[in-house]
Amino acid sequence: MNGEIRLRSFCAFLFLTGFLVFFSVRAEAQAGLSVPQSPMFHAASLPDVPLVPAERRKELLHEMRERFFSPWSQTEPRKAKETLEWVFDRYGKGGIFGENLQPRPSSWAEEQRKASRIGAAGELNRLAASVRPSSLRLMPTDEPVFLSPDLPGEGYPFDYLQNSLVHPGEPLFVSHLSEDGLWAWCDTSYASGWMKIHDLAFADRAAAERWMGFPLAAVVSENTVFRREGTALFRAKVGTLLPLVRKGIAGHLVAVPFRDRDGNLGVSQAAVSADDVEPVPLPMTPWKLASAAEEFSGELYGWGGFLGNRDCSAMTRDLLLPFGIWLPRNSAAQAGTSEVIPLDGLSPAEKKALIAGKGVPFLTLLGMPGHVMLYIGTYRGEPLVLHTMWGIRTERNGKEGRHVVGKNVISTLDLGSDLSDHVPGRLLADRLNRMALPASGGTMPD
Repeated sequence: MNGEIRLRSFCAFLFLTGFLVFFSVRAEAQAGLSVPQSPMFHAASLPDVPLVPAERRKELLHEMRERFFSPWSQTEPRKAKETLEWVFDRYGKGGIFGENLQPRPSSWAEEQRKASRIGAAGELNRLAASVRPSSLRLMPTDEPVFLSPDLPGEGYPFDYLQNSLVHPGEPLFVSHLSEDGLWAWCDTSYASGWMKIHDLAFADRAAAERWMGFPLAAVVSENTVFRREGTALFRAKVGTLLPLVRKGIAGHLVAVPFRDRDGNLGVSQAAVSADDVEPVPLPMTPWKLASAAEEFSGELYGWGGFLGNRDCSAMTRDLLLPFGIWLPRNSAAQAGTSEVIPLDGLSPAEKKALIAGKGVPFLTLLGMPGHVMLYIGTYRGEPLVLHTMWGIRTERNGKEGRHVVGKNVISTLDLGSDLSDHVPGRLLADRLNRMALPASGGTMPD
């Protein structure tokens, strides 16, 4: 009897497992997405060995730390006036829409320009650190700027003032404050913009030196909560780096920043599970990279970090940073990192063959205008990519549109080929123009 029960239980387990596998493959019954959506599934067939020699890993870690802490070596802002002038030249002359998807009056942009105090750039010149998740905005306001929602691929969620999400504990260089003093123009290591003053704390040179003296630990579990003396400080996403005070077996002690009553950097310590935070760099093997990539599975698309979500280049940057690889913020710069193999002039079939032949699964970036993806290997002979995307370009009765996907997915390079209204010659395989190997020796773009 017991044997019969065990047999039935085992059969039920097999049925459930088969159903889940079938569902995970078939839930996205669209060409290019009908593949297993788990990064670990695709890494399982790869040998779990280091992908980069130990000496090169040391070089990459040194480069990453120099880049990450670079705002604290600045003595003046990075092109603050030029950037702000560009912002108002681009978005301050009309043709912009607000949160009600109605045109903004010219007076709105004039008010934002006045609030930005462009002539005061370089007035403050202070070091700081982010103390909670925040955003870099191109004007000192939470109010959005959309282009006309009547244009294909425009309107929500493409708020063009949203430049980037900033993780807690990031080094900052503060140029100057807005007119009301509630926003600070900041340089991070990868982007610049306005940050809310209460999301940062000012640091003197000695505090910065102490912070930089520690090894780093990386958040590897999405939305890990950090606490100070029992009080929650912030929720951190994968890609957050904090000083590692003491390494343990089951857990670690890390330094966590907070803003004291005078607006200066205070530092406390937090005990965190080894499942949530790991010492940097993480082992650079296919299985470890895939395990980290699992944290992004299904995350909704967020232009520039909109609503705390990621876009394509934020995903690749946050994935590789814990492994000691610093990437620029935008997709074009990432696809030009280190060793670059051009794909221009090749047919889709030739591109696929070159990617499968020379690409390193989970450590190769594929670039095209406006988008970057991570090559993760092949499935049934087709190269696969992990990417966070908005949509597939369509055309119906001469009118351009978008088939919205709007999340992190694993796909083939023929994604959307089964859509009756997809635009011929505009699939991923058609538009790919270069392949980058960020862990190889080469030139890192500024």
